[in-house]
Amino acid sequence: MVMLRLAVYPCSKLVRVATHSASAQTPVGGRQARWQPHNDRRREQIVAALIELLEESAAGDEISMQQIAKRSGLAKSVVYRQFSGRDELDRRARSTISEQFIDTVDTALDIWDGSIHQILHRTVATVVDWITEHARLYDFVRSGPAVGDPDDVDALSSIKATIAARARALVTGLGGVVGVVDEPTADTMTFAIVSMTEATVSRWARDPQPLLGHDRLIAEVAGYAWSVLDGAARAQRVLLDPELPLIEVINALADTSEDSGRQPADE
Repeated sequence: MVMLRLAVYPCSKLVRVATHSASAQTPVGGRQARWQPHNDRRREQIVAALIELLEESAAGDEISMQQIAKRSGLAKSVVYRQFSGRDELDRRARSTISEQFIDTVDTALDIWDGSIHQILHRTVATVVDWITEHARLYDFVRSGPAVGDPDDVDALSSIKATIAARARALVTGLGGVVGVVDEPTADTMTFAIVSMTEATVSRWARDPQPLLGHDRLIAEVAGYAWSVLDGAARAQRVLLDPELPLIEVINALADTSEDSGRQPADE
């Protein structure tokens, strides 16, 4: 019965609205519809070229449209026709980078694989490695908005908001299984953990002589995240064992909840 309840709260993935193609937003017909797949492929090709060039460039280097055209194997005039301007191209590139990063974090946040300590350590390690291995892409998503973002909101802020929202859904879903749902606390806690992790890793990555090594940083930040999570759980009179597989912990808490008469949420 407990395992059936777990299935009611599938929070590891949220449906994401695609933003890459304008055709997803604007109905087309006739000749335009026939050319749409071809143009979509070209836009993806151009965006991929920009991302490759960013990865290869030094901090502060500007990537010109001529470089993008050459890398994509298209004439510069073709590149210009695919986008309303450089701002749209940059936004689409940031959206693609954001989705790749978020998918990477989603994979690390697999609640079916490991204990709380293992999941936190794995997720923090994923963030550390991505930021250090893709420093130019990280700088780029900080430099401006993605598709659909307001002009004054950078893509990194949207990334953090998305990851925090997914983590919140995960926490409240699992909390519902054991009869404890506190949306305001879950919202504050998950955003605090996500923001703390990103800010701490960013500071470390930019320090030419960091005081902590790679592995020590991961262990420290994962420990801070556990302290926040444990404190929030204890405030709800829930004790979590960070060393047991998380699913076993949830099942045990759900059984305890039933024995004490506290029903899972929405029952």
